[in-house]
Amino acid sequence: MIMMAWCALPGMSMFAGDDQHHENDHHHHHDHAFYSAVGWHTRESLFSQPFHQQKQIDTTLTAFQHYDFFPVIKPLYAGKGNVGHAVRPLLFEPLERQGFRLHPHKMHQGHLLTLDSVRFYRPEHVYSELFYVLGSEREQLFYAMHNQRLHDHVYGGILYQTTNSPGHLSRLRARNAAFSLSLDAQPFEGYQVAGSMIINRIFNDESGGLADRLGYEEDEGRDFMLLTNAQTRIRELGFRVEHSYQADLNPSKDEHTRPLSINLGQFRHAFTYHRRAFVFDESRAPSSDFFGNEVPVNPNFTYDSTLVHMISNELNWTSGTPSHKGYDAPLYLRLFVSHEIINVRMPAFPGIDEESSEDEYLFERQRYNQLRQGVQVASNPRHAFSFAGYAQYIAGGYNDRDSHLGGHILLGREKQPFRLKLHAMYAGQEAPYFYSRFRSNYVSWDNDFRKTRILTGGASFMYRMLSVDAGYTLMNRAVYMDEEGYPVQNSGSFSVITAGLTAELSYLFIKSKHRLQYQYFGDEHFDRFPSLVSYHSLFADFLLFDGVLHAHTGFDLRYNNPYRPMAYMPVNRHFHIQNHYESDQVLLLDVFANAMISRARLFIKLENILGLFSDGKPVYDIPFYPLPVAAFKFGISWMFFD
Repeated sequence: MIMMAWCALPGMSMFAGDDQHHENDHHHHHDHAFYSAVGWHTRESLFSQPFHQQKQIDTTLTAFQHYDFFPVIKPLYAGKGNVGHAVRPLLFEPLERQGFRLHPHKMHQGHLLTLDSVRFYRPEHVYSELFYVLGSEREQLFYAMHNQRLHDHVYGGILYQTTNSPGHLSRLRARNAAFSLSLDAQPFEGYQVAGSMIINRIFNDESGGLADRLGYEEDEGRDFMLLTNAQTRIRELGFRVEHSYQADLNPSKDEHTRPLSINLGQFRHAFTYHRRAFVFDESRAPSSDFFGNEVPVNPNFTYDSTLVHMISNELNWTSGTPSHKGYDAPLYLRLFVSHEIINVRMPAFPGIDEESSEDEYLFERQRYNQLRQGVQVASNPRHAFSFAGYAQYIAGGYNDRDSHLGGHILLGREKQPFRLKLHAMYAGQEAPYFYSRFRSNYVSWDNDFRKTRILTGGASFMYRMLSVDAGYTLMNRAVYMDEEGYPVQNSGSFSVITAGLTAELSYLFIKSKHRLQYQYFGDEHFDRFPSLVSYHSLFADFLLFDGVLHAHTGFDLRYNNPYRPMAYMPVNRHFHIQNHYESDQVLLLDVFANAMISRARLFIKLENILGLFSDGKPVYDIPFYPLPVAAFKFGISWMFFD
């Protein structure tokens, strides 16, 4: 199963002790040390970047019941009531990504693999894993992974995952699949080469939500939807080839003479190709419930196809040789420059007075060339005092003159009980591309937004398994989707204040995990988030049958206070604000039991058990897509090491 961890503030882990550099990592429990021979790397740690350590595969039961492919804990996302569909975060993040973006958030978390999320495994011989989930309403998730040592210093891996879930409502089916391939080798000392490839397929039926919410609440058999024959399809292909060379003059294999060699740092080159296709296909007349003031270009059906190509070449130079035994780098410096070519092809609909053949599908194209350059500097985080900083600037292209600057100071060593972290960041960047330019049968726009400016700072205090954090963000000219589904820009500035508490507590065999976050927004003209959201997991951890069976049994609880949740616009795949519905407080309770026998893990759980006692009143994370009243899930994972 894909492993999970949380991040609350930039550079700060939501669970004390988690590695903030790897969002997909669990703590490794040494109860099953025979698994620990299988290590994996991110692309950064693979190329011997300082202070990035090899990770161990997850063999624990903790959070195993979060079966979905999200790289973060599922309850802190708002969903449409079926796995595989678009989701949005409930926790505010001042800046999720830098550089060219199509959307403000990753709306299919975990169901769309990314090149940066590919893991490079290094087993002694073979490591494989199979995972399968069976849920109510014929929900099925399948995950298969195989990694192998192909030769001395040559490793390869393959991953395939699929989701097939009709959903508990009509017109909510998800048929998703993802595939990744990885290969890395070290032909000779100092030279490293790696390649990775991803293929993603998202097929989501689009219902538009309930056409008659009150009628559905009276009779769940009445689930008439706004859209009766529409589908979103996303197809994605990407591959990356990168290699590095550690340049040393007068190198020596003798540990005593090695410090006498002259270190010229590491040189790295990466070539990346990425292709993304987005289709909204509706075989019936466009619905008047979306952009009703617009006149559809084609009144009979909709077929919107957008294609985005991106090619980049990146050069890196990194100081130091951290792979040398006993070498303790006092300072890490990284310089990089990347040339990016971006091609966007959107439908070109003829004007009212223009004519076109019925068999002709016209396109208009935009091409951007941009140069991204930056520097990173960091001291050794294993010291009692450490710091890190970065700066990035983009010249030319869509993101011309985008800039980012940030860093943090850390007091306390990694294994010390007390640690204090201070961080700050400034960004000036263009709005996501689909906010600026969009073409569809329903609606089209061209916007010339000014750059959004973000200034954020905060602190986190960590004591053993307890963490307290606070952050302040100043948003200037923020861009968001208004109530009608159009992108608009806030003309002024407003503040966002966050404060949170994270804890892992245990007493004897009772263990728990908690995250509580308060969020204040100084302006309503922006994305909506609940002001209070929390997650709690309480479970018993015990062994049975002379230690042969390791088990967890307990419950997960998610809470958020009443607020006006964001609505989903299916025709352009965006979340937008709405003011006609305010949700009640949301209290979702899941009961679960996890078990491990040798190399096999399994879970059973009942999601939203309180729905059985709510007198039929549904929960709408996103209006108006009701969550299932209660859903039973069963999952099993099996690992192979030979």
